[in-house]
Amino acid sequence: MKKLLGILVLGLLLTFSSSGISGEMNVFKKKIKLPKDVAKGYKNAWKFCCNYDPETRLTPDYAFKIVNKSEGHPVRLGEQSIRFEVRRGDCGLSPGGYDDCKNNSERHELNAIKEVNKLKGVTWHTYSLYLPKDFLVGGFNFIGMGQFHTEESEPAFNWSVETRGYELQRRTACNLPENKNMDCSARDPQNYYRAVIYPADLLGKWHDMVFNGKWSVKQDGYFKQWINGKLVYHYEGSNLTPGELSGFQFGIYQRPNKYTPKEVTHVGYYDEIRFAKKSCKKLKLEDLGYNCKDLESQTVSRIDKIKGK
Repeated sequence: MKKLLGILVLGLLLTFSSSGISGEMNVFKKKIKLPKDVAKGYKNAWKFCCNYDPETRLTPDYAFKIVNKSEGHPVRLGEQSIRFEVRRGDCGLSPGGYDDCKNNSERHELNAIKEVNKLKGVTWHTYSLYLPKDFLVGGFNFIGMGQFHTEESEPAFNWSVETRGYELQRRTACNLPENKNMDCSARDPQNYYRAVIYPADLLGKWHDMVFNGKWSVKQDGYFKQWINGKLVYHYEGSNLTPGELSGFQFGIYQRPNKYTPKEVTHVGYYDEIRFAKKSCKKLKLEDLGYNCKDLESQTVSRIDKIKGK
């Protein structure tokens, strides 16, 4: 039998409901630990978001799993990766009470608990993403695949699978005091969006993401992203919401529309989720084939800024 395959918590088995309902797990308000094979540098406290039955607090057991290379799953490095799966109708409640069902959203995500992993000062992050060749691109309003999220406001930066490809979206203008009533869309002229991986190159392979930011409510903040060793984005300006904690969140988060098939399943794999304060060297990127000195020497032709700032 596949020994402990699909059990996420290293040293902490997910507790199944006392009702004995097979195929569902209780992760409501639990602190989840990820194995060092897939995540390093974070204070090991993650929360699952956001699919709980309001009565039983149960979540489907396919939602997220630690999977093994020996079982045929894609792994970027080492022996394990994290597998997320979202099916139509996978909506529910977050521990804070946000109702995805009422907001036409479907998701399974993990977030680094903001109280202990909050974005502050200069940070470095990585994750590697693999989307299978049968991943449906298009047919949804968005398919979110990672975000730097606040407690209440819109994420400063997030990534979404769109018909244009893997799209970076910036919403930092929404967090300015003078824009508190704006419709917070990445399409707003003060915000930004751009495909950073095109559809033909997106599926069936690993993509390595490296991020460097100085997190600030002032205009001295910045944010950079490298993909597969190439600097693709550089932003300068405020990137925190005053009075709110921010942190990293990843998984699959989608919003269907009238063109969405009634039955579709999305699967995504994440690996090499790393975090370090102040220095790129602490990420130890050499095993992924990258050199911090080379990354930090790169520039872009245009630095993104909020218009008027």
